[in-house]
Amino acid sequence: MCVAVPGTVISVEGTVAAVDFSGNVVRAEAGLVSVKPGDFVLVHAGCILQVLTKQDHDSLMELLKEIDGS
Repeated sequence: MCVAVPGTVISVEGTVAAVDFSGNVVRAEAGLVSVKPGDFVLVHAGCILQVLTKQDHDSLMELLKEIDGS
């Protein structure tokens, strides 16, 4: 099963963004959507798929915690 994960954009250089996933910073391709530092985003397979509202980001994080059993 593949899951898209919510994160927060830390920085952007060209079409590559540094995205924070609960303390793990990963580089993700940002060429599909326009992003800026501070944006909440949904990432799948190293690509940012969409910008999320804070409410959507927080809801997804809670759901992932439930699934994980934390």
